[in-house]
Amino acid sequence: MAEPIDDFPSRPRLLLRGLLRRCAWCGDRRAYFVGWFRRQESCRNCGHGYRRGDSAFELGAITANIILTFGTILLTILVLVGLTAPDVPIATVTMVVVGVGLVGPALFYPISFTLWQAVDLWMRPPTERELAGEGDATL
Repeated sequence: MAEPIDDFPSRPRLLLRGLLRRCAWCGDRRAYFVGWFRRQESCRNCGHGYRRGDSAFELGAITANIILTFGTILLTILVLVGLTAPDVPIATVTMVVVGVGLVGPALFYPISFTLWQAVDLWMRPPTERELAGEGDATL
């Protein structure tokens, strides 16, 4: 197996690019999505494949989506309770939280894929061979 490359984006840069729905590798804003829900197999700028040879890549992206959605729900609860304490309107808080829970997964769909791509690149930096298109990142 070839050694990982030296010229690699920093971990914070990878994560920021992922959160901003950009290609974690090159930072291109068009990345893997041609619409909110339509994606393609590789970045339109650098050609870096989002799966990297992993057939279960979507499981990580779904997990990232769940974490983002639950984090937003928790933040919403904390803000609403903090703003309305000590007389918290439970019905209002519940309705807002249910709305966030319903909209969150669709809102975070593309972000979860690019964020998981960043986490995957962080955990398994690409090799020279992979970047040259001669192989993938399978273990």
